[in-house]
Amino acid sequence: MVLFVAAAVLGFGAIFRAKSVAARIDAAAAGLLAATMAAVGLGWAPLGVVPLGAAIGLVFLLFVIRIVYRSSGPGEAGRWSAIYNALVAALSGWVLLSASSGAGSVSDHPGHQLGIILADIMGALLMIFAATGWVLGTFAMPAESKSHAVPRWKGMREALMAAGLAVALFAIS
Repeated sequence: MVLFVAAAVLGFGAIFRAKSVAARIDAAAAGLLAATMAAVGLGWAPLGVVPLGAAIGLVFLLFVIRIVYRSSGPGEAGRWSAIYNALVAALSGWVLLSASSGAGSVSDHPGHQLGIILADIMGALLMIFAATGWVLGTFAMPAESKSHAVPRWKGMREALMAAGLAVALFAIS
């Protein structure tokens, strides 16, 4: 939960640092997603699945709109960043649904549970790799590289969000 709170603070703080309206919308959406996941971490998922799900759905919709309408001009994050953020929002929705389900569900078949456990663990491992990639892309970019380093605040926010999702996926598996 601490990881999500830190990501939310960085996301909402990025609203004030953003230079364009699109960047402010992206920062607000990332902050809302992280704050929603912090609420899930506090144990509010069973009580507030509809408002938390609506918030995650809104963020997912914003990133899908950014995928469709974003151009890949110089200085812009491009479609791949929006695709990654939409996948993170979808994964957050999965964590919300898994955390809000009770002990007895329709999917009590052992094979179905094993498949979900394996999918959760694989998703957690992928998010660990994503968090590592964000940290390396932010702080370990060589000077002679032709690639541009990720801005520090965005890289840290995304790394914290990915690490938080990895912990959440391990927790629900």
